[in-house]
Amino acid sequence: MRLIHRRELLLAVILSGIAGFVDAIGFVHLGGYFLSFMSGNTTRMAAGFTRFHWNVVGVTAGLLSVFFAGVVAGAVVARVSVARTAVLVLVSVMLLGAASLAQFHLETAGLLTMAAAMGAMNSVFQRDGEVTVGLTYMTGTLVKAGQRMVDALFGGPPWLWLRYLVLWLGLTAGAVLGAFAYRGMGIEVLWVAAVLLMAVTAVVSDAVRRGGQ
Repeated sequence: MRLIHRRELLLAVILSGIAGFVDAIGFVHLGGYFLSFMSGNTTRMAAGFTRFHWNVVGVTAGLLSVFFAGVVAGAVVARVSVARTAVLVLVSVMLLGAASLAQFHLETAGLLTMAAAMGAMNSVFQRDGEVTVGLTYMTGTLVKAGQRMVDALFGGPPWLWLRYLVLWLGLTAGAVLGAFAYRGMGIEVLWVAAVLLMAVTAVVSDAVRRGGQ
């Protein structure tokens, strides 16, 4: 996080906002399951297993599986292409596919595709095979914000902790907007997420063409 430029930080915040937007849609529509927060799904799966709630185990296992598959797909694209836009294009296509599936009343398939897209999104910021900025999970981000705040108190960089906090705020704001949008539009709000990411991808692609990356 310390090494990324301000434009990259802005991109990370926007993408985290989209992740929060999507996660809130899935959480409301599925009644308490997550599309990007796999720690929460893991806890639900474990609790369902101990109570023999096999439907809960099945849903969470499915979400975990497609999220993992999305991570693998995103990592492969990031490895074979040096352009960050390649991963963004992949995620955009997945979101468009998810919205299209939901349009044809295949909501479950659409939401599973969304979960895969959220997994792939985490490879947007990848260096030497390692994720440098996690976009869909915030526990580690909040931990780092607290640690960097203590560093600042002991003479370290005074504002680095704010970068992590802003990333969390981006996801939070996106989740709030996603929940409200779902109330007004229902599952068709997936199109909004797809269009938003397509717009971001277009802007980033234009910046790359202009030599901005």
